[in-house]
Amino acid sequence: MAHVTHHHPQEDRHLGLVAGHWKGRRWEDWANMAFGLLLALSPWLLRFTGLEGATLNAVIIGGLICALSALALTLLDRWEAYISGLLGIWAMLSPWLIGFTAYDMAMLAHIGLGALVVAVAAIEIWQSGAPDAA
Repeated sequence: MAHVTHHHPQEDRHLGLVAGHWKGRRWEDWANMAFGLLLALSPWLLRFTGLEGATLNAVIIGGLICALSALALTLLDRWEAYISGLLGIWAMLSPWLIGFTAYDMAMLAHIGLGALVVAVAAIEIWQSGAPDAA
């Protein structure tokens, strides 16, 4: 007698998300990894290493974004997008919160790369909630 296994429809939907949806979404993780790396390197690329607070912030926040994105490539979970989005918002607000608004290059790196991270995270979150994504 053949053994028949029954799957719950919710399990099939979940399997579809893992097999199909996440496979097509890797570009977001790669993009945010690149933006995080650029933010971490921006003090040297844009020559604002003399600003200790801005340099430390860029290295820490950029490193966290890069590490989270690398982790998301292996874990296949969307919580990373929420945390990356929050880190991007922090990067955008940090010139005012830390006090380096008078330094154009440091401010440009934080606001520009932070905005890109937020945009990619928002796309990732939106796509993961789309009904036809599975």
